Amino acid sequence: MDMIQLFRDYLLHEKRYSKNTADGYCRDIKLLLKYFSGTGMELHELEKDDLKDYLGAIYADVQPASLRRKIAAIRQFYALLLKRKLIDENPSITISGPGKSGILPGALSRPEMEKLINFNYSDDIKGFRNRAIIELLYSSGIRVGELVSAREKDIDFKNKVIRVFGKGKKERLIPVTSQALATVDSYLTKKGGRDNKNQIFCNLKGKPLTERGVQYIIDRIATECGIFRKVTPHMLRHSFATHFLENGMNLRYLQHLLGHSNLSTTEIYTHLSIEELKKVYNRSHPGSTKKK
Repeated sequence: MDMIQLFRDYLLHEKRYSKNTADGYCRDIKLLLKYFSGTGMELHELEKDDLKDYLGAIYADVQPASLRRKIAAIRQFYALLLKRKLIDENPSITISGPGKSGILPGALSRPEMEKLINFNYSDDIKGFRNRAIIELLYSSGIRVGELVSAREKDIDFKNKVIRVFGKGKKERLIPVTSQALATVDSYLTKKGGRDNKNQIFCNLKGKPLTERGVQYIIDRIATECGIFRKVTPHMLRHSFATHFLENGMNLRYLQHLLGHSNLSTTEIYTHLSIEELKKVYNRSHPGSTKKK
């Protein structure tokens, strides 16, 4: 099946778009397919975060109007896949363009991360669990999907690593800080009934925690900490990457930690770090502090 031709026919005959618009959207989708062609990932495997990473990777090279068109093309493409029952869910629905929630992944500042980690968590199983979630996400940079699917056997407390299975079921070992491991260990002790087959994080009914559940937990804690913007699990992953890069980590090492197949996906964090560098430069350079 020629997906591009199918998409073009859909735009022209069902959506009644002009030939120029249809051709432009098809070019945008060709670039999307080319970007992910070397990853071994199929279209139906792509998630919202994958699409945001792609848009972030091309962000610096396109104008806002062009970026908005690419987002519109992706939305229409996935609407077609959903309509043809080629996918079960549309991962593009909540993606926003420039001037809204933005494409560049939001990294929390170090003080904001300290607020989350040093929050006054309750001294019960919920508090232990929530602290462990925050610390493990920031310590390892793993995806929220990898977090909720991780089992007790996947954490090696002796060697201080966690084993995760990322995109395409690729396995990787990620170092974890002693502090995060101690927090996870305290949570598992509090939870009781240790079993290597059990998923690490559960809700209060003992059922495995979902990605949406983790999202709710993190956003609520952020609000209680005084961080008055929406904070997502993905932002903790971006904070991990950005802060490591600012401290001089080699981009190839970071690529492995994040589980990126393409280095170009990891390179988005160089842009984020440059933005931070510009802020420091503007605060510090004598010429930038002069009144205009």
